[in-house]
Amino acid sequence: MKTILALVATKDENLEKTFRKIFSDVRVSGSRKVIINVISDDPFHKIVDHVREAILDNIDIGYELFVWKKDEISKIVEKSDNVDGLLLYCDPENRSIIEKVYSQLPNKAKANLIKDNCRNPT
Repeated sequence: MKTILALVATKDENLEKTFRKIFSDVRVSGSRKVIINVISDDPFHKIVDHVREAILDNIDIGYELFVWKKDEISKIVEKSDNVDGLLLYCDPENRSIIEKVYSQLPNKAKANLIKDNCRNPT
């Protein structure tokens, strides 16, 4: 089964919409498993509060959810080894964070970029 890595940096009010887009993009890619890395200063439980409905509506997709602080980029990079696809999500205010993480990813992960929703928002 393909494992997709999603990198997310958005304002809280955009999280639910972003998670719905993640699950849709994962489904379209033919996968059923996604590792979602949210870069936020909010605690884990607050992120889950924002995305609970989107997760429950997409129960057929397996997911792992990690929340990282902006200074923990190296930990995200460490967890990006064995992925079959990469999805990027951000709003304009947080684009530089995603670009910083992306620039540090291994070439194998970069080569598996499926969709960059930071550069081409839909």
